[in-house]
Amino acid sequence: MSDVACHAPRAAPSERLAGLQTLRAVAALMVLAGHTLSEVQHLAGRPLPLADLPWSRGVDIFFVISGFVVALSAERFQGRPLAFLQRRAIRVVPLYWLFTTCMVAVLLIAPSGTKDTTFDPAQIAASYVFLPFERYDGRIAPVLSLGWTLNYEMAFYVAAAACLPLARPLYWLGIGLLGAVAFGAAFDPASAPLLTWTTPLLLEFLAGIALARIWRRRGTRPDPVLAAGLCVAALGLLLALDGSALPRAVSAGGPALLAVAAATLFWPAGAKPLQSLGAASYALYLSHRFALRAVTLALGSWAGSAAGAASLVALAIVAALGLALLVHRHVEGPMFAALNYDGRR
Repeated sequence: MSDVACHAPRAAPSERLAGLQTLRAVAALMVLAGHTLSEVQHLAGRPLPLADLPWSRGVDIFFVISGFVVALSAERFQGRPLAFLQRRAIRVVPLYWLFTTCMVAVLLIAPSGTKDTTFDPAQIAASYVFLPFERYDGRIAPVLSLGWTLNYEMAFYVAAAACLPLARPLYWLGIGLLGAVAFGAAFDPASAPLLTWTTPLLLEFLAGIALARIWRRRGTRPDPVLAAGLCVAALGLLLALDGSALPRAVSAGGPALLAVAAATLFWPAGAKPLQSLGAASYALYLSHRFALRAVTLALGSWAGSAAGAASLVALAIVAALGLALLVHRHVEGPMFAALNYDGRR
């Protein structure tokens, strides 16, 4: 902590980074909104307002945040790669395995309740070990399709752990990420694992690492107007640049980096909107498809009218938020307590 700039406030790290929790909530809400609008639009059989915006780019925010957080964790766990991996695994794996198992149960008991996922033992096995798998339709995704992002995350964690015994772990991690992307660009690998492990999206993690180094040296200089303005601009760019000629690592990664920079470099320590939802963002990300599917299966006929479709969207979002908060409080929290995890990222 000695290298934090003198401009940084004297608050605890969690206080200084309250903006990240807010941003996690926003990113999860974007993903939820996109899936809900898409599902209801499909049921309605006609375009819905805002449904075709690229809400899924909320995951790019998560990738930049992950790079930022892992860079800070690397300072605490330098020379202790197994301890680092254990901590990341406790944070990510149990809840993911739980909802993966729920998805497998749905495929066994009520397969008609799924849209395009089939019971494939090889895919299921790959899902539990975070091995990228190419499905029957050519898509690279685990059985719980949302988990495609976690395949990236876990690969990033393993790469970070491999660098922790070295003298300058973040430097070598950055070199490794750049090398992986360069390999992918040069050789255009065809296998699902190599495609995943060499994607330009890895640059979003690298952007988060670079931002963490800037934050360590500069600290947080609170400016609520600048923070709000940058966040609004970043979210606008995230939604507006879809379909541009720019690669996603630029068109989505750039605005995502801008949002995370606003949430770390300029965020007032006392500003804490959406903190509870931010804490439950992982539970929301993993569980929302179940709530959404249950609501649309039960009340899908509402989509026949404009008012009914709007009501269905609202009800599905409320149900997903309610389920996420329940999971966070009654499943994720006790799970962390049992595994002696204090909740720090």
